[in-house]
Amino acid sequence: MAKAPLSSLYAQFSHRWHSDITRLGYPAAYDELMTSLPATASAPTVLDAGCGTGALAQAWLKTNQPHSALHLLDSSDEMLTQARSNLASVPNTTFHQDTLGCTSIPKNHCDLLLSAHVIEHLDTPQDGLSWFASRLRKGGQIALSISKPHWCTALVRWRWGHKAFTPLQVHTLLTATGFANIQTVPFSKGPPSRTSCGYIATRV
Repeated sequence: MAKAPLSSLYAQFSHRWHSDITRLGYPAAYDELMTSLPATASAPTVLDAGCGTGALAQAWLKTNQPHSALHLLDSSDEMLTQARSNLASVPNTTFHQDTLGCTSIPKNHCDLLLSAHVIEHLDTPQDGLSWFASRLRKGGQIALSISKPHWCTALVRWRWGHKAFTPLQVHTLLTATGFANIQTVPFSKGPPSRTSCGYIATRV
């Protein structure tokens, strides 16, 4: 049987996605990543690129730092519907149904860019990171969760098409895209500790 396109898979599982990743411990891992993130500009403009149900943005919001604008971008209308529900009470929030490469987020617009498990789906991950960098102001920060090699990740890749990157590969990609002060944030427990790793970097 042929696999369904990725967009169809996300649409199919969107109604249970948030509860599934919560059960597996990913929001808790995202909390760890946000705890490691240095303070950004006062009332920053924040973009969650490939936001899914908004779990990474929710983790950032727990830092209780006020924001001037929060943008959530995803290509899946079904996922954005869930994100709207999860973040309905958050002020100054805008939802964008579009792919990376869109122009609805201006260049040099954001102080902080969040992204969880997005570049793994791209044919050319460097292009995605370049787009991320172009949306950040100089000195802006990026916080990423990226799949790493593990037999569990191989199962995820069979189902969802994820690539996987070692920390060295991620550091190389980020450096080549104009990021510095790269910090690796290992996740401490559960499936995220085996399948993923967090990264923080600054656009120079």
